[in-house]
Amino acid sequence: MKKFLTAAALTLAAVTMSATPAFAVETGDFYATGIGPGPSDAITSAEKVARLYARNTGWLDSQCYVRGSDVRSHFSYYSATVWLWCHR
Repeated sequence: MKKFLTAAALTLAAVTMSATPAFAVETGDFYATGIGPGPSDAITSAEKVARLYARNTGWLDSQCYVRGSDVRSHFSYYSATVWLWCHR
């Protein structure tokens, strides 16, 4: 009886450990700002910084997408904020 209970407990532990969700998805959000002489330059600058943050935490460029951006005009330059969304 003791061997049976031990075997049952080991089987239950093996099933429990292998029961990870099949559709588990990890996501990440990264925000960065940048500046440039034009709106697209500011967005490009901010996106580079956001992708650098993402890469430094283990994300690949192919796993990240620009979800949104906000551009503001100043006297002689533009500033932008970019939201980068990553998933794997």
